[in-house]
Amino acid sequence: MSTITDQITETWPENMIPQQEEKKQGLGTFMGVFVPSILMVFGVIIFLRMGWIVGQGLSTACLIITLASFIAFVTTLSMASISTNIEVGKGGVYYLLSRSLGIEVGSAVGIPLYLKQCLSIAFCVIGFAESLHDLIPYWPITSIGIGTLFALTLLAYFSLNGALKVQLVIFVMIVGSLISFFMGGKELLPSEVPSLPENYQTVGFWTVFAIFFPAMTGIESSVSLSGDLHNPGRSLPLGTISALLVAYAIYMFISFFLAQNVPFEFLVGHPFIIQAISKVPALIILGIWGATISSALGGLLGAPRTLQALAEDGVVPKIFGKNFGTSQEPRIATLTTCLISLCGVYFGSVNLIAPLLTMICLICYCVLNFSAGLETLMDNPSWRPRFRIHWSISLFGAALCLIVMMMIDPGYAILAVTIVTCIYILATRRQLRNSWDDIREGILLFISRFAIYRLSLSESISKSWRPNFLVFARSNEGALLHFSQAITQGKGFITMASFVTNPLESDEQKKEIQDSLVKGLREQNIQALVQVDYAKKVYVNMHRMIENYGLGPLTPNTIVCGSHNIDDLENLASVIYKAHQRHCNMVILNSENESLDSKLDAGDIHIWWHPSHKGNGEFMLVLAYMLTRNPKWKKAKICLKALVANEIERQAAFEEFQKLSKTRRLTFEIEVLVTPSPSDEYLKYVPAFSKDAGLIFLSLAPPSQETSSLEYVSYLKSITEFTQEMPTAALVLSSEFTPLQTILN
Repeated sequence: MSTITDQITETWPENMIPQQEEKKQGLGTFMGVFVPSILMVFGVIIFLRMGWIVGQGLSTACLIITLASFIAFVTTLSMASISTNIEVGKGGVYYLLSRSLGIEVGSAVGIPLYLKQCLSIAFCVIGFAESLHDLIPYWPITSIGIGTLFALTLLAYFSLNGALKVQLVIFVMIVGSLISFFMGGKELLPSEVPSLPENYQTVGFWTVFAIFFPAMTGIESSVSLSGDLHNPGRSLPLGTISALLVAYAIYMFISFFLAQNVPFEFLVGHPFIIQAISKVPALIILGIWGATISSALGGLLGAPRTLQALAEDGVVPKIFGKNFGTSQEPRIATLTTCLISLCGVYFGSVNLIAPLLTMICLICYCVLNFSAGLETLMDNPSWRPRFRIHWSISLFGAALCLIVMMMIDPGYAILAVTIVTCIYILATRRQLRNSWDDIREGILLFISRFAIYRLSLSESISKSWRPNFLVFARSNEGALLHFSQAITQGKGFITMASFVTNPLESDEQKKEIQDSLVKGLREQNIQALVQVDYAKKVYVNMHRMIENYGLGPLTPNTIVCGSHNIDDLENLASVIYKAHQRHCNMVILNSENESLDSKLDAGDIHIWWHPSHKGNGEFMLVLAYMLTRNPKWKKAKICLKALVANEIERQAAFEEFQKLSKTRRLTFEIEVLVTPSPSDEYLKYVPAFSKDAGLIFLSLAPPSQETSSLEYVSYLKSITEFTQEMPTAALVLSSEFTPLQTILN
């Protein structure tokens, strides 16, 4: 397959090929990725625990090695897919995640991953110190560890190339120790057979897996050098995949070699069996030293660059991102990493948090696989990796990481997830801004597309019905939006439609107005879509939006607007006609310019029941109930009020409302007033009996064929004049298509 450069050369004449910038100098695949990766995988497990692991059963050992390698392999494939789709910068895994899933997710995983790398350095240094202490007992372990850490830090502090050359020497030492091991055999076994306790029994599969799995982690540390690679898009997948395949093959060879040459008693009872059967035992000691030192040095190279990337993105203070010297070394980040590691070395042991570090590593792998799987599943045009795998492989890897976390230790798994979640919440609250595009909007669009198509095929969504408000408001202040938000509480849809009467000069001016409105809504914690447009005649545009606005099943079902001038009621009547024709509910609030929040402590919610408008009454009960579910309205009581002509009707109405309360599972107070002619004097009693109400719901008569437009405008005039002098009141007209029976059942 030809490369992109080859394809360009074939297409363009030589003298017309666009000039490219001179390629940066950097590390190659072998020194920059393969060697650090293989050294992180070849830790002390291979020399001190492989015998015991094989002693639990060859089939068990092979299954554990295969499962651990498979998780690491799938993660490497996902990482390779992401890294070949973008220009990889410094920071390794943090860089990949932050550019894919956003800076918040990158921070939530990157910060724990950095701390895990620091404490892993302490693990390795302590392991080396204990090994050297066995040879020189009068040297304290803590002193050896601190001295080793300082020496390695100085090497990483001044020269990346020098540190990598040391790693190459260590790589040769480990290869030599493995050759010495495979040249040995059963003839070198000690004559004395280790004795096992009488009650000895093999341990569980997941216990052994938890001990071995850290041996297959660490590939993310080499990825932290991504900013120092000559061609990271090629080197990262090639180097890490090669290292994992080589490591898997060697671990399997070691397992079969031990099973064939070493009796069971030696495998489980001799902790240094690898050294005992080696041709040159001293080389195994060098291998142990090399494994611990190389892992510590790899951490000292990778961790500071993760911290540096976090600093450059503003996640941590910028000072950690400074470079020094001709080779631009992150020396402040390196010293910080040394100090954190020093804490682990000084206290001598970090075994208590070892399982937590493994969980953080698994979370990192899970999120990497999840990111690559989603990118491939959504298949956006921007997702064009040179290394492509099927989305199911990545998502299966993500699920496998979660399963393994729970099988190893559910407590530590939950703790690790909690820590990552808390960091994510803190990063979100800081409102960190990134200058790159990520896939979060793509994820939302992907989910929304599925949901909208699914809803469009649904025969009925009555049980899940919610008001979908289309609010006609002059600005983002006032009762209209507060009223709508108080009812939806972020669980429904609100669209604010605002019209300007002066022609808009450009799309930029329209966007400025829209952005200003959106900003104001966010400051008031109101979630709403915003539509701004020029309208020579506002009511014409209102008709158009009622007629056409929406997407599939997500069309407004409730229109909200403010009160109108007496001279403008003809236009209001036309809006009501249009909403009724489109089967939309209608709510007209009489205090458009007054914030409803100022009325929250003023009193209860009064609903005036009209016997001829039962649908309106039930819809008002639904709106009132949803209001009382809002924390700001939780103390408000719903008061149902009605007028009747005599005492007999009063008793019947009272019993009817009690039955309504019981069957609809709604709690409200009932007040039935007796008047000689309730229909004619319906509105006269409202001011006297609802003067202390915080919000009053009144029924609005629907337009009908029997009523002329002039008669309906006259009706609107009388009710508008009446409500102008009242506390906050809402005129409510319910559509016959609103599934009230299903909602209230």
